[in-house]
Amino acid sequence: MTITIDEAKLVQTVKSISILLVIAGIITFLALSSKIFHFSESNPVMYEINYNQLSTPGKGVATSMKKTGEVESKVLGPRRGNGKGGSKFFDEVEKVHGKGSK
Repeated sequence: MTITIDEAKLVQTVKSISILLVIAGIITFLALSSKIFHFSESNPVMYEINYNQLSTPGKGVATSMKKTGEVESKVLGPRRGNGKGGSKFFDEVEKVHGKGSK
């Protein structure tokens, strides 16, 4: 009894898994970049203390992630508009058009 492996199916499965892992890595990097940037803005003293404890490669990664988070923040704008889970865009539309106007 021999076991046959369909190489085309195996290659397709490996490609699919690889693509998913790359996407997960990118999303994780962007999410953590945003967190690092917001932490550096909200608590700069603790950020500096933690930053100074990093190794040289770690400092490079932290700096690049902070810069990426800064760009994200500028491009995407604020994440929460009014503290109620709404978007700032919708808050502006509500101001212009009013809550009850049709």
